[in-house]
Amino acid sequence: MHYKTNRLPPLNALLAFETAARYQSLTRAAEELCVTQGAISQRVKQLEDFLEVKLFLRRGSRIELTDEARSYLPLLSWLFESLKKGTDDLFRGEQQTQLTLRVAHSFAEHWLIPRLARFHQSYPGIQLRLLATNHAVPDEPGEVDVEIINGYGNWPDREAEQLTDDNWVVVASPALLVHYPADAPLHLLSSYPKLGCYGYREGWRDWFQQQDPQQGYTPPLMEFSTSSLAIAAALQGLGLLLVRYPLVRQLLASRELVLAHPYRMASQSNHYLLIPPHKRGLEKIRLFRHWLLQELEQESAAK
Repeated sequence: MHYKTNRLPPLNALLAFETAARYQSLTRAAEELCVTQGAISQRVKQLEDFLEVKLFLRRGSRIELTDEARSYLPLLSWLFESLKKGTDDLFRGEQQTQLTLRVAHSFAEHWLIPRLARFHQSYPGIQLRLLATNHAVPDEPGEVDVEIINGYGNWPDREAEQLTDDNWVVVASPALLVHYPADAPLHLLSSYPKLGCYGYREGWRDWFQQQDPQQGYTPPLMEFSTSSLAIAAALQGLGLLLVRYPLVRQLLASRELVLAHPYRMASQSNHYLLIPPHKRGLEKIRLFRHWLLQELEQESAAK
């Protein structure tokens, strides 16, 4: 690298590079900045000439970031976000700060939303924008500030902070247990109507075989793509449900659902918090993370 000048690079060139690098797409950068793709390319080239380094490698219609670009991007993203926030704080008075969350659908519905009133009471100046997802992979870099998804913590190029140490429990509606007693032996329980979720590495087969490797069982009466749908079916008394404990904690406390068996099966996957590296220093994210960990700690202490 031969860059020696103490002048600032052109602002338009910096903005074009930061946007294109964040999306890893010239097309999406052009859409966000309301210019042509050619204009984005010219401005990035202007910045490359100024810095005397290559920032992008063209792979057909795709672009890849060079090592220099990867090092430069977090600094620029932080600077532009800080500039935006500072401008809002100085010139827009009481306007709220928006925090965009992308959260696993079932975790959002059954764990996060019942607690959001407390977050709003603590931080009334932060407006939440919540996007639900059923995907077990992080989103592409973009508008999302924070992600909470279920998985195995092995996503490349992402820092994942484990939030939960999940286990699976068997629950049912009180009405169902009138006809299918919860104190039944395992071989009888195996014939009960069951509900499940597909897409996980473990399920009913594991739950039975961990207790008795020889124990057979009837397959679930119904399977669902999300835990939220499965929980709704359990509330209707359609069968026993094998589900992650954090998702039904509130329903167990209110007795809308009850534990149908004492055995708990450790989960291979858990819920993780993911924050883009270039956004870790933002105050709104720091406050949300602090509140989230505090809620989880209080819940853990109450077990």
